[in-house]
Amino acid sequence: MTHPSLGPHEGNELELMLQNKKELAFFYTGSEIPDAFNPYLKTGRLHCKTIKYDRFLQGLDGEMYQVIHYIISQQPESKSGLRLAAVLAEIMQKGFCPDLEREVGRLLGYDHEDIEYYIQHCQSRR
Repeated sequence: MTHPSLGPHEGNELELMLQNKKELAFFYTGSEIPDAFNPYLKTGRLHCKTIKYDRFLQGLDGEMYQVIHYIISQQPESKSGLRLAAVLAEIMQKGFCPDLEREVGRLLGYDHEDIEYYIQHCQSRR
């Protein structure tokens, strides 16, 4: 078993999706969709749902940024993608909630150990 980490799919999302080992990828304000996804989005091999919230966050540079979520899926309007959008909207309303974070992790295909590691990390920073 590998050591749990905060971003085990980071940098590997596209490869995992093209190998059908990952159904969804998630990016957000400040971590835009990598350019390598563009050809697959343009051809329809992958699909992107963009969700913009009226909420704004202050970036490290002092600028205000609108919160934007990008959900990349294998299928347009996939059930998992729609569920992820709903859970993320709930998190935007309620704030950090371990059960919701676990569901996000499961939807994104993370192992149980990685999800729990992430939640412990977030809770230790609060």
